[in-house]
Amino acid sequence: MSYRQKVFLKGFNKDEFAKFRTTYESINPDRPNETSNVKYEETDSRFRKFLEGANSSTKSFVDEILPHLGLFLHGPFPLPGNRVTTSAWDCRGKFGAYEAAGVLPKIAGARVLDVGCNAGYDTFLMSSLGAIEAVGLEPHGFYHHACFLNAVYDVPGVSFMNLGWEDLDPRYFGGFDFVNCQGLIYHVKEPMFLIEKLASIMRPGATLLMETHVLSEASTQSQFIEGAFWGDETYWWIFGAECLMGMLRSAGFKDIRMPLKADCDSRNPLNPKVTVEGYPAGARAWFVATRS
Repeated sequence: MSYRQKVFLKGFNKDEFAKFRTTYESINPDRPNETSNVKYEETDSRFRKFLEGANSSTKSFVDEILPHLGLFLHGPFPLPGNRVTTSAWDCRGKFGAYEAAGVLPKIAGARVLDVGCNAGYDTFLMSSLGAIEAVGLEPHGFYHHACFLNAVYDVPGVSFMNLGWEDLDPRYFGGFDFVNCQGLIYHVKEPMFLIEKLASIMRPGATLLMETHVLSEASTQSQFIEGAFWGDETYWWIFGAECLMGMLRSAGFKDIRMPLKADCDSRNPLNPKVTVEGYPAGARAWFVATRS
């Protein structure tokens, strides 16, 4: 058994994780698992390469732990024995989005930080794209999904910490060349504080990649969410793209651009443009910025 597998077993409590699973597996039960029919050979070939050295001990480790991990949100992840994780979200389009955003040259040879990494799909992807160090931060129980995968893949230079963005402190974190922050800022009550925290641990000239929910129309304003959005009570903001770019500038970022934007599904069977709570469905957008 590898060192990472031993460390995982010491830190993983099956009963506690079973309780955590109840907090997210019941959200949006009508939304199908996007990866339910994905076969092993259809997973990202970069991730399958991580398994080339897998031995019988690793396969036994997966046999023991996987049944307790339930539904992953990120995925699909290939596992020994031609298996695939049961995952809600299909992340296989990530590489194409990184490529379209023009950030691939910024990742190769860089120290990267993945904030709110969940199961670590982006963390592992950035490592496979040539990052010399890839650190994932995840404050919730999904941290155990990431650590399980890291114990299976055993990729040098990849690590995960059970911390949130609030824990970023330039005295202990610093000098990152590339920071990835996807699907997080609209869950933060104080979004400017998050942006300033990210800026504080990036070196001058470093690249920030931020993905978030935005208003479909051009706007210098943002909408506060009172209650829920898509049935999720942890949404607080839907940003106007121009508003968010102004927030980034005020925190010391420059050369800000929005290379990708696509309208969202309202998840409302009665109205494709408005959520069941009455909010416009909006869009998802990727922003790229340089630390001054």
